[in-house]
Amino acid sequence: MSRRLPSLNALRAFEAAARHESFTGAAEELFVTHAAVSRHIRELEEWLGLKLFHRTGRGVVLSEAGTRYAGELTPLFDGLQAATRDLIAAAGTGRLEVSVEPAIASRWLVARLGSFNALYPDIELSIDPDNAVLDLRSGEAEIGIRYGRGDWDGIEATRLTDLVFFPVCSPDYLARHPVRTPADLDGAMLLHEDSRQWWQEWLDAAGAGEGAGARGPMFQNHLALEAAEAGQGFALADHVLAIDALCEGWLAKPFAFELADHGAYYLVRAAGTRESAPARAFRDWLIAEMAETARRFAAFKDKDTAEPA
Repeated sequence: MSRRLPSLNALRAFEAAARHESFTGAAEELFVTHAAVSRHIRELEEWLGLKLFHRTGRGVVLSEAGTRYAGELTPLFDGLQAATRDLIAAAGTGRLEVSVEPAIASRWLVARLGSFNALYPDIELSIDPDNAVLDLRSGEAEIGIRYGRGDWDGIEATRLTDLVFFPVCSPDYLARHPVRTPADLDGAMLLHEDSRQWWQEWLDAAGAGEGAGARGPMFQNHLALEAAEAGQGFALADHVLAIDALCEGWLAKPFAFELADHGAYYLVRAAGTRESAPARAFRDWLIAEMAETARRFAAFKDKDTAEPA
């Protein structure tokens, strides 16, 4: 006997939107667009013949039917997740090697691995920090995390997050070198990472003046951020690498202006290969953690905006 059920994607979108009470929050969790969530929920409402949300000027509110349906669906999805996790664990999934760029490994990934290990204790992770172009067919690593445009030959790339970048410095340094506008950075100590291009692009976009980014020491990898935390000047950071330091108060974000990055972080694997169960578990966990990072960054900016000058 066949089951008459709505689309699973529509159910997932509704359940996430109901938990977050937000289409935007659901989109971030599921790594899809706001429009996709809205479309899935509209399709589900049409399939059911019921209104699940009331649209308001400030967003959405669950209807009575939506509240009841969400209360039934969430335990079901939790059960599916638990069953999948238990199956992977029972299968003795073994070892998963992940090649990760050193900056994101040390400043973001390592601090979060405890939650993955708690979810999948039978998956033995091996994290290899490496900036080299990844040869995933060599057998050394099944998957990797890389920064770029996602257009590598022979690579299947899953975009993890859009990036913005902006200046940061230590709170003590900001107290000693106060700045109110990007133009105040003219003559300041700018810490460069790999290339002076990044500072010049940000300063140009912020209207800070031509040539202002041509000074300051050069660092490799993420050492410019380490120098900024040590009170040596202003560095550029993307929100993923900076989120923990911002939330803990080790770094300050002196300006609201952010510039969209040309690149992004991607989960990569060899095109045409079969994804193992451990790799699939890691991918799903990684996407969820990136969505949580985006949520934390948005909350940090809201809090920063709300604080009195």
